[in-house]
Amino acid sequence: MRKKSKRATGPALPLPHTQEKDMNEFDRRSSEPARAAWLYYAEELTQSQVADKLGVSRSTVIRLLRRAKESGLVQISLGVSSETFATERDLEDKYGLKKARIVPVAETEEMQRRWLGQVAGEALIEMVKSNSTVAVSWGRTMLAMADSLTGEAPTSNMEIVALIGGLHNASRGTNPYEVAEQLGKYFGAPARALYAPVYVKNAATAEGLRDDPGLSEALDLARNADLVAFSIGALSDDATMLSLGYVNPEERDFLAARGAVGDIACRWVDSNGAEVEMPDTIHPIGISLSSLRKIPDRLAVAGGPDKIDVLRASLVGGYVTHLITDEASAATLLSS
Repeated sequence: MRKKSKRATGPALPLPHTQEKDMNEFDRRSSEPARAAWLYYAEELTQSQVADKLGVSRSTVIRLLRRAKESGLVQISLGVSSETFATERDLEDKYGLKKARIVPVAETEEMQRRWLGQVAGEALIEMVKSNSTVAVSWGRTMLAMADSLTGEAPTSNMEIVALIGGLHNASRGTNPYEVAEQLGKYFGAPARALYAPVYVKNAATAEGLRDDPGLSEALDLARNADLVAFSIGALSDDATMLSLGYVNPEERDFLAARGAVGDIACRWVDSNGAEVEMPDTIHPIGISLSSLRKIPDRLAVAGGPDKIDVLRASLVGGYVTHLITDEASAATLLSS
């Protein structure tokens, strides 16, 4: 007669190798949203930097951040004083804006761009509608806006188009199509680039490019956009257009002599927002400022002391309907 086996009461036996491996894989996967959220929100890394840290794609980082929010792991709150709301209303009243949003002054330029980009992303989501076309410029602030959008929000019959031509030596954040492409992925919309340089050296070349059927179609799409999102640049030595060599020292002096304070979509304006005369060696590929002003909703995102003059010019010139800026810039704009 066979004896009944005794039930084991000692320590649990080790899991079979495959089951142990599955549990470790589960633990690793469940911790990834927390790791991604920490790197993005606490350490202030961009989504692409988080992707590099974790060894995954940017789309995976977007999914991880969305999972962190949906699970309650990340809860975002913003302490805003009543004075901030009053300042926003004052900006709207003074410059005839539909909406103004203000972020605190950050300790670093990179952090400031992230905060501006975060609020700009929220504003863009509110402004985008079905059956619409969105034109977008380039720059690190615009990239911060695109980076702030996690997950997907498919919007029917929507198109994204780059506002200006490209930079052949562009780094991340200075590629006009990169921002458009990221927004296209978020909204589930096709993105169009302007396959031409941002500036060309002679008028005949510029005219020939504008007559190209593909480029002409993209330009028409941008001119007839329902919404445009753009940042602005100062006429300073560390400005992107100057640091990349698209505006040389002689051209800078030419623009400065005519009162230029900065650029809006790579078109240079004076303190009143009027477009200034360009050197014979600068011919922009992109829509004109008069065409930009006709777009119904115009979201400008910019801040910092170096951009005050051109930011004020963009407001006075009537190029902005929605503004995202920082507290210090807002105070200066109201006091002048």
